[in-house]
Amino acid sequence: MARKKIARVKDKWATKKWFTLLAPEYFGMAEVGETPASDPELVVGRTVETTLADLTGDASNQNPYKKLIFKVHRVAGEKAYTKFQKFELMREYLNSLVRRRTSKIEDVIDLQTADGYRIRVKPVVFTVKRCKSSQKRAIRAISRQVVESKTSLNFVQFLQECILGKIPSEIYKGAKKVYPIRRVEIRKIELLSEPKSEVVAG
Repeated sequence: MARKKIARVKDKWATKKWFTLLAPEYFGMAEVGETPASDPELVVGRTVETTLADLTGDASNQNPYKKLIFKVHRVAGEKAYTKFQKFELMREYLNSLVRRRTSKIEDVIDLQTADGYRIRVKPVVFTVKRCKSSQKRAIRAISRQVVESKTSLNFVQFLQECILGKIPSEIYKGAKKVYPIRRVEIRKIELLSEPKSEVVAG
């Protein structure tokens, strides 16, 4: 009886290399992970998640709950360079801020930075007690006015002011004149589009 030939299974991992994922320059080009691929072109477009705490080595404040998502746009050698795609607060942290008999006031604001990046910003304000609809409208208007006043900033400056708390602090100062405020956060920032003339840099 003739023996059946057994086809050799090629080890897919043997053909793959590991690429180091680097955060954008304005986040210190810190290593944010590794990804395997048989071809560098397959790495482009991949995303990686990290927290601000992991990125900066600072686990204080809300940094462990601040999540950043980067997308690979260029590979050189074994290094994969990323761009900012999204920032968001983790759901469990946001849920921990919700209290009974209080108000949660959200908004969605699209704007363009001074250097031509289109972004979507989602601030959220938590009051000490439940407030009236008219007060909610006034707080939302203040929140929007503060965010939209920052269109003179470039993309990196705007990100920093949101993530590091300057913009939430300004909203808090304005909103507390309308009603007692417990906390203000930027819960999400999404990149909608980049300027067409942008020169890609590592």
